Amino acid sequence: MNQINEILNDVLSEIAKDVHQQRKITDYLYENHKIPHGTFQEIVVNNEQFFNLSEVEQVAVVNGIYQVTNFDQINPKNFYSNKEIKTAENYVYNEDLIELPYTLEGVLKAGPYDYVTVISYNELAKLWNSGILTYNFQTQRLSKKKMNSKGEITERPDINKKSVKNIVRLMKEGKYNPSTILLNVLVDGKSYIEYDNGNLTIGEGSTVNLIDGMHRVQAILDVIEEEPNFEGYMYLDIKHYPIEKAQQLLAITNTVNKFDKTLVKHYMAESYGEQIAKDLMNIPELNKRISIKTTLDKKLKLLTNFAILSESIDTIFEPKNAKDRFDHFEVLKKFYGYFVSTYHDELLENKDELLKTSWFPHHNLHVGFVVIAKKLYDKYGKDFPVDEIVRIIENIDFNKETSSLTEIMGGQGKVNSNRVKREIKKFFEEKVDELLK
Repeated sequence: MNQINEILNDVLSEIAKDVHQQRKITDYLYENHKIPHGTFQEIVVNNEQFFNLSEVEQVAVVNGIYQVTNFDQINPKNFYSNKEIKTAENYVYNEDLIELPYTLEGVLKAGPYDYVTVISYNELAKLWNSGILTYNFQTQRLSKKKMNSKGEITERPDINKKSVKNIVRLMKEGKYNPSTILLNVLVDGKSYIEYDNGNLTIGEGSTVNLIDGMHRVQAILDVIEEEPNFEGYMYLDIKHYPIEKAQQLLAITNTVNKFDKTLVKHYMAESYGEQIAKDLMNIPELNKRISIKTTLDKKLKLLTNFAILSESIDTIFEPKNAKDRFDHFEVLKKFYGYFVSTYHDELLENKDELLKTSWFPHHNLHVGFVVIAKKLYDKYGKDFPVDEIVRIIENIDFNKETSSLTEIMGGQGKVNSNRVKREIKKFFEEKVDELLK
């Protein structure tokens, strides 16, 4: 599957230049599989839509692209088994789809925004295939991220295929007991629900996110594809929460398959430092540059991770209330906006090469950079002069052969990481105090 990911983006980029070719692929998919007009155009515009299709539909689309274009690199035989291709060739899109508003019957109201019921495999599959039940990367486990040929970061659900196959096997053998699928009708100003005597209606325009249960839903989709009349059911726990509460819910639901600890911190965002860090991740200079995973993927050109940034803000700025949160965010927004723009190449483009000789682009050094921001704030307030950032940075020795940082950073992996961060903090406090006298 990794191979098809790498090739698909390039092929779709070529197809995007040829409207006639797009039309021919659309017609092929409709004539052979009844896949609705517009489906392929959505994939061309947003390649990630491909991964919202079921597996058999993905194979059908790849085969359709190959049949029309004859591009050897997209030949389905390069990626799929003969059985998968044959199944896809016989696939016909199920037109018996669900539309909003949609009413669930036999629903119990467990709280003001909490509901529970039972749903059949078939109905759950229809909700997914109809596009009503969706995967929101902001309220799910970590996604798989890749950088495409255009330098853009794309993401898709991180699904363990072995786990899905095992669930499918157990379902077919009648050994898979019903469990709870967790959904959220997102409170976003457009979604709405109505409850009346056991009937829960999800209104038109609502966004329904799968919070927990992606592997089980994928297994159900696979089972129904093979046996359309397969009988089975799941419990359904339905929430009506805003995005922040849904993220906290997912963190709390972290029981069976443990989440990355940094991701849990990101979703919970309980401290002011964590809330400030989440806000900072939306500014242009830090957008998609702060990892919400503990380890940093070198291919994605990341600055640091959420835990390092948020913990540094908490311990160095020590925000105590909502006013501090907004004041400190403005300071750090200004600092990081100027800092990353000024040192973009050193921190991102040439990071790996520079790391051979300098500690400057190391992810743990953001403890020190937050110290600089705080010291400037303490001396000048929110209107601190940005050229002081450069003056301070240029007067700190980051060279691995000569810097005092080497003694501190050399202990990584051997001593407690919190101790390393404390020593980095102390080093920067002393250096910046000297430079701001």
